[in-house]
Amino acid sequence: MIAYCPKATVQAAIGSVPLAAGLGCGQIVLTVAVLSILITAPLGAFLIEHTYRKLLKKEQR
Repeated sequence: MIAYCPKATVQAAIGSVPLAAGLGCGQIVLTVAVLSILITAPLGAFLIEHTYRKLLKKEQR
């Protein structure tokens, strides 16, 4: 799940495409895209910061 947070942020960044294309739902799509960026970017940064040491720890043999 942690690995998909940056992907969600990048995908939401293209939320302005329907608005630029003149679709009626463009404003709603853009609003949801901005909200998803505001949620996933800080959440992803927080989760990565607090889990990378444990997940990248080398096994001692």
